[in-house]
Parts: sequence; structure tokens; C-alpha cells
Amino acid sequence: MEVIRISLEMTAQLVFRMGTVMFVSLFGVELLMQLGAMAYLRPVGRPVARLANLPSESALSFLAAIGSMIAAHTMAARYHRDGAITARELTATGVLNTVPFHFKETFTYQLPVVLPLLGLELCLIYITVFWLTGLIKIGFVIGYGRLRIRTRVGRRDAFDGLTCNPEETDCSPRSWRQVLGDTWAARRSMFVRMILMLATVTLIVQLLVHQGAMAVFENFIVPLTSLFDLPSSLVGPISAYLFSPTVGITYMSNLLAQDRVTAYQTIVALLAASLLMIPLTRLRRTLPRYIAIYGMQPGTRICALTSAFSMLSRVIVLCLVLLFFRG
Repeated sequence: MEVIRISLEMTAQLVFRMGTVMFVSLFGVELLMQLGAMAYLRPVGRPVARLANLPSESALSFLAAIGSMIAAHTMAARYHRDGAITARELTATGVLNTVPFHFKETFTYQLPVVLPLLGLELCLIYITVFWLTGLIKIGFVIGYGRLRIRTRVGRRDAFDGLTCNPEETDCSPRSWRQVLGDTWAARRSMFVRMILMLATVTLIVQLLVHQGAMAVFENFIVPLTSLFDLPSSLVGPISAYLFSPTVGITYMSNLLAQDRVTAYQTIVALLAASLLMIPLTRLRRTLPRYIAIYGMQPGTRICALTSAFSMLSRVIVLCLVLLFFRG
């Protein structure tokens, strides 16, 4: 019973936090669309989608990802449910929507947090991981789009739907109350469905976590430090990183400042920890959110692809560090 109680409490906390973000993102972007503001960003998003044979709906979704990745995912899911994009286009769009995150993190996390803690050299290596992940994802989307997606001639431009057409509807100015009412009506059912799915999947994952199903990842830490010949003092920081990257990096920073570990050992431990963290965080947080937004099969597929690309970039950078870094 204690496990169920704790799992319910954790689920309630996560659903409230993630649900709040989803609500603001979903209705915020819809509000911008109701006001026609997204139409002005057409020149930015369209070239990216065109390279991958993706429709204008994907370009519009990608633009939303610059502000909110959750909003972008919900837009893509809605377009797919409405039949505007195919399953393959949805997969490519879902991966593309995660790209802006990797570049935004440079200014929102790496420079303000990692740089002061680890210094310029190690921070640049850490940034490289995120940028490489973004580039790998862009490469996949373009390659997948050109090989598996056919450009459909004559389909409507999603950006045209953001501006009012007097021949099709009443374009008289609406009050703010009407705009907000239209925004709520357009997204209400989707939001409720997403929250119910999120709560269900999150509860299942939390039950597994508190039954010890995730402990398998912690069992890899000691063998991992032995594999890379890292000192035992880094076991603690790596363990902390799995649950809070900031805490783990701070812990490593303290050891580095005390000369208990070298810069080489620190960056290897950091990359190894981030490699272990990806499947752990994806199972606990990302997968439930993607399933809630996209549905079981598309959500699992997009989550698996983005996780694989994130792990691939870390493996590449880790190999380069092992071969060439002598800090």
C-alpha cells in the first residue's frame, strides 16, 4: 500500500507540473494562431520543412518548437488526427520538433550553469554533445524525408489558415472574450485526453520505479567507472547526475576544484553519466508525455528515435575524448 500511495503522490505532482506546462503551451500557441501571429514566421519554418519533403504543417509545428516543444508536439499530433499529415510525416515532424531544444540549452543551461562550474574547455565539450545531437536529428529528418516521404502536390498551405479569408468566414474583429472562448473550444478535448493518458502512463511508470525496476541503471555505475578507469570518488557524482544533472555537475566541480579528479576524468564521467541518464529519464518522464500526446505507437517510436540520437552523439563525443583529450 505504501508503494501505491507514494506512486500516486508522485504521479499527482508530475501530472500537475507537466499538465500546467502542457496547458500553457497548448492554449498559448492556439491563441497566437487565433490572432494570426504565427503567419509572420512563415519564411523561417518553410525552408526547413521543404528540405525534408515535409508539409507546411510540419514547418508551423517546428516554429512552435522554438518557443515550446510540448506545444509543437501537440500541434503535430492534432494535424495527424485531422489527416493533414501522414504517419511518416508525423514521425519526422516529431523528431524535428526536438531540434531547437538542443541549441536553446546552450543559452539557458550550459553557459549559465555548466560554464561557471566546469570551466570553458569542459563546457564546450558538453555543448558539443547537444549541438551534435541537433545536427544528427536534422540529418535524419532530411534523409528520412527524402527517402520515405513523397511531396504531395496541391495540398493546402497551413499558414494560409492562420489568416482570415472573408470569402470563407466572418472576418469582423472579435473581442478578447470571443478569442479566448474560441481558443478554449479548439483545444479543450485534446487537453483532457492528453492529461488522462499522461496520468495513466505516469502512474504505471512510478509503480515500476518504486518496485525497483529502474535500479538496474544504478547497477551499471560501478562497472562503468571501472571500464573507464575512473576513481571511486566519481561514483557519487555519477549517481547524483542520473537524477539531477545540476547536482551531479556541482559534485564533480567540487572534486575538480579540490584536485581529487582531473579534467579528463571529469568529462569522461560526465559523458558516461549522461549516457546512462537518457534511458532513465526517457522512461520516467519523456515516454509518458509522448504517449499522452501522440498515442502509444507514434509516441513510443518518436521517443525511441530521439533517445537513440541523443545516445549516439554522446558515444561519438566520448570516443573522441578518450582518443584525443589530454586535459
